[in-house]
Amino acid sequence: MMQRIRDGFRHWFTQNKDTKRRVFVALGVVGILLIGLSEWLPHSERDGAQGTQTLAASEVEAALEQRIAALIERVDGVGNCRVMVTLESGSRFVYAAEQTYSQGSDTYSSSEKTLFVDTENGPVGLLLTEVQPTVKGVAVVCDGGDDRAVREQVTGLVSAAFNISSGRVCVAKHK
Repeated sequence: MMQRIRDGFRHWFTQNKDTKRRVFVALGVVGILLIGLSEWLPHSERDGAQGTQTLAASEVEAALEQRIAALIERVDGVGNCRVMVTLESGSRFVYAAEQTYSQGSDTYSSSEKTLFVDTENGPVGLLLTEVQPTVKGVAVVCDGGDDRAVREQVTGLVSAAFNISSGRVCVAKHK
């Protein structure tokens, strides 16, 4: 099949001496091939996530765990501690969008289209804000976890640091 196509092109180019036509046909064929090959190339996300770096929820959790553990260990009576933080979700980006509404006699429809700005790296979604992840709960295991005063201090510290209720914080004694 490919051999027949090649032979057909060779025959057409050798029979036709018009060089402009040859150039345009060759450019057209190259363009079609590039379009076909683009299906196998990695696609860039046009959802607006280009040009921004986002951390996975597990990476955010690990960073928060390290920071809060270092803070908790400074509380008198805590000793060594381990912390586990769970998030409701990861970071979320909010992009500017153009909303279109239309109303017919019996129907109502709306559509939303993300707005893009041109940059050196190509079009990028117009970022309005980044919504930080919210903490779902925190578990702390520490040497002083059996002392009621230490538990209250740690619970208060974690509640204030993450702006969560004390019911979402659990402090236990290290084994």
